[in-house]
Amino acid sequence: MFEKLRYLLCGLAMGAADVVPGVSGGTIAYITGIYDQLLNAIKAFNAAFFRDFFTGQWKRALGRVPWGFLLPVLLGVGTSIFSLAKLTLYLLKTYPHELWAFFFGLIMASIVLMSRGRSFRGQHYAVMAVGAALTWWLTGAGALNGMPHSYPYLFGAGFIALCAMILPGISGSFMLVLMGQYTHILSAVAHFRVDVLAVFAAGGVMGLMTFSRVLSACFRKFPAATNAFLIGVMAGSLRVVWPWHRGPSLALPPFDGSLLCAAGACALGVALPLVVEAIATRK
Repeated sequence: MFEKLRYLLCGLAMGAADVVPGVSGGTIAYITGIYDQLLNAIKAFNAAFFRDFFTGQWKRALGRVPWGFLLPVLLGVGTSIFSLAKLTLYLLKTYPHELWAFFFGLIMASIVLMSRGRSFRGQHYAVMAVGAALTWWLTGAGALNGMPHSYPYLFGAGFIALCAMILPGISGSFMLVLMGQYTHILSAVAHFRVDVLAVFAAGGVMGLMTFSRVLSACFRKFPAATNAFLIGVMAGSLRVVWPWHRGPSLALPPFDGSLLCAAGACALGVALPLVVEAIATRK
């Protein structure tokens, strides 16, 4: 019973992290010590599972999945996401500069955490620069504001975002910001738009079943290059969460009281992941 409660609490923390761009649910899973179990639970939905399931061997198919672990985690993730969606929407409307500054700080701290302890060589910095340049170009204001909310695009957004959600250091919500879908999906969660959520979830399940294995192989075979590319992606994405824009261009902040509030929010965003990581390391 204690283990089930622990998995539920881990899921609650992961869900809370996944609502916020810049904080990775995979990082929370790693810190809380359930990351390997999570990957193994996802990999349980393999060809053997689907073969048994679609040939009527339901008991054998379901027996392949560690439900005692997976159900409490999923319950916790879902509870957090649906509980925090309306709060995040409110903050986006009421305190947009402060909230985006907070996200900016979170992403900077995530870059620091992903870079810590890594020994990169020249080619890895080149890969990092490519990731940063590509993301900076993709997240131009024109691309960000012009993204459609059609079902095929929502399916693709779910495919990428849920795959990113399980990776330490890169946030699924951050990927939604990158694709211009963050506010749309958050609103769908807050107002329970079943059609949008169903298409998004279908893409997410497909991503977890397929692309996540490709990424796992990249981490296994090319760990340094993969991490370098992800760090570059996060660095280039800072363009998205910069709180001040003037049309398609970045703008300087106003030098008034709002700048102090935004700076404080940014500092909090930087400190939060670093403090959590320091506590976890100490324990």
